[in-house]
Amino acid sequence: MEIPQQIEETTPTDQLVIIAQLRRRLMDLMRIDSHKVIKPPDEAISFRGQVQGDTKTAFDQMTERFASYGYTASLQSQADGGHEVIAIKGVIDHRPGGRWLNVILFLITLFSVLYIGAAYGMSDAGLTIENLDSASALTEPLKYLHLGLPFAGTLLGILLAHELSHYFVARRYGSPVSLPYFVPMPLPPMGTMGAVIVQRAPMRNRQAVFDIGVAGPLGGLVVAIPLLILGLSLSSVQPPPPDVQEVLQEGNSLLYLGIKFLMFGKILPSNGEDVWLHSVAFAAWAGLLVTMINLIPVGQLDGGHVSYALLGRRSQILGHLVILAMLGWGGWNLINGNQAGGFWLLWSFLNMVMNQRHPPPLDDVTKLGGKRIVLGLAVLAIFILTFTPIPLQAVQLG
Repeated sequence: MEIPQQIEETTPTDQLVIIAQLRRRLMDLMRIDSHKVIKPPDEAISFRGQVQGDTKTAFDQMTERFASYGYTASLQSQADGGHEVIAIKGVIDHRPGGRWLNVILFLITLFSVLYIGAAYGMSDAGLTIENLDSASALTEPLKYLHLGLPFAGTLLGILLAHELSHYFVARRYGSPVSLPYFVPMPLPPMGTMGAVIVQRAPMRNRQAVFDIGVAGPLGGLVVAIPLLILGLSLSSVQPPPPDVQEVLQEGNSLLYLGIKFLMFGKILPSNGEDVWLHSVAFAAWAGLLVTMINLIPVGQLDGGHVSYALLGRRSQILGHLVILAMLGWGGWNLINGNQAGGFWLLWSFLNMVMNQRHPPPLDDVTKLGGKRIVLGLAVLAIFILTFTPIPLQAVQLG
């Protein structure tokens, strides 16, 4: 855990004074059995013992008291049931950073998604690029960027709802987080790799980890479901046109399957029929897929935050098991000739990188409470409902 700080020379006398001051400020909050300097001369000082009373209230007071001496407090549990308070020299700067890069990346991503969406919009309007040469096929959507607005507005609206939900909940906890950084990618199927916010310092406690983690998927889902219903109402159910030899078919999750059944009264695809998606529907489906991906309980994905808040350090074991499952599922699909296996292998390798030890919050002792545990089970249900075993696959017709 690194706290930005200014380095000043400290004498042995200063060290004794600061230890005595911090110890005195802890004595009414914690029974102190021992202390030691972890990082000399006074960069990190450990106090071990037992916090008295409610740990959340005690930690809030520790944070305020230590800050007056230029230190950040961290509270961890010990194997023997005791507690360790670590005073780390330096105070977290809670101010958000600059915004120019966020704006520039968003504008580039907007163009990228409009470009990809224009191709879908051309299809909605009955226009085609299939008979054009390669160069013309790449430039033709530029003439119809306005047709990409429904797709871009839907997809970016869902992503913004997701990321800004994280942002505002994080700011409510005083976390120094960035605004969303959008990642442009002018390639199908979405024109973007999504967006991320950067957490510049440890989160306050497990409650903050949980609340920030669930905020994004819930915020995105609240926007995605109505837009999916709207998009499906603009779509049609029919057999494929006779001149179409291959289609890119979106995968079914339980939620997507259920909404289609409520809208059309049948399980789709079936009996040679399927939904021919309007661009709004496809963008909303992609929003559900993004929700599912973020809820994978690994590393610092949203699902990783939730699993850490619920399970603590044991969440890394769950992360390893999930990665093994993705490797197995992806490999099995590739062996059986399904290219969707590549999606799961890619994410399993990415998650191997991300499944490092989840950084503990400053207060890693205070429990979540019953309401958040129930909400955690609801988030697990959302993951199951949005889980899409085969996200996209090319289907040969005829």
